Amino acid sequence: MRDRETANWPARNGNHHPTVKPTDLMRYLCRLVTPAGGVVLDPFMGSGSTGKAAVLEGFQFIGIELDPTYAAIAEARIRVAQPGLSFGDVA
Repeated sequence: MRDRETANWPARNGNHHPTVKPTDLMRYLCRLVTPAGGVVLDPFMGSGSTGKAAVLEGFQFIGIELDPTYAAIAEARIRVAQPGLSFGDVA
């Protein structure tokens, strides 16, 4: 497991979540298990890897995250992937 203290955070664009997933992998998994026009649900959203992948693939996405710091990172990552996206209820 990577040591959080020595990880290269600037190279990860300030994303300090310990389990960031590769976007290409998550895009593949979204396509693999989500039907056309489907909705991807991530009840433990973290920094938004699945949400970013889902919107890039054209799926609707519902993400739930308790930690406001990670929720803000996720929102920023998804907004970059899909500018102008409405976030509905963001708490």
